[in-house]
Amino acid sequence: MTSTVRGTLLLTLLAVLLGGCADGGDGPAAGSGAGGPTSPTATVSPAGAPGAAGAAGNFNPTDIAWTQLMIALDEKTLLLTDLTPKQTSDNGIRGMADQVGTNHRGELTGLRSLLQQASVAESNEHEGHDMPGMVTADDLRALTAANGPAFDQLFVSNMRDHLEQTLRLARAVEKSGSEPNIRALATEIERTRTAQLDQLAAIESQGR
Repeated sequence: MTSTVRGTLLLTLLAVLLGGCADGGDGPAAGSGAGGPTSPTATVSPAGAPGAAGAAGNFNPTDIAWTQLMIALDEKTLLLTDLTPKQTSDNGIRGMADQVGTNHRGELTGLRSLLQQASVAESNEHEGHDMPGMVTADDLRALTAANGPAFDQLFVSNMRDHLEQTLRLARAVEKSGSEPNIRALATEIERTRTAQLDQLAAIESQGR
């Protein structure tokens, strides 16, 4: 299976899961609309799912798609958190970037371990896809060019988008996933993201 086909299948699975993962992020989600698929199994059978060949345990296509998407989203957000200390003078922003960075590195370890458990080789199925919740190349250019309050505003906007989208994804895979370890991590991510959104709201209110 080519990387293009694998990427298309993965996007379709996530479109079914959440309706928010589409190439470019602005158009209709893959597989949505009248007559579109209504469940992961209606879209792609486990045998045809990205990375499903040789999958172990109870992993279904949604489990694999969620894990791969979360890796892509977390990796991009680390570019934002790593940039923050150079661009902000706000201790609250700096502290949150440090906390989110530490948290996401731990998450990535767990997510990659889950792919290993599923006998799925790690690959970037989302290369070139700017999706909701993802820090894009354009975002990074704007963030790099900004300092102080201007950077802080962009940080809050990008971080909120990321946290809200990954929270929605976690809730979705808790309902549609089948692997207990996936659902356990999703539950932990839901708890963490809720707390981080509260923290971000507090930072934003202090800056007004």
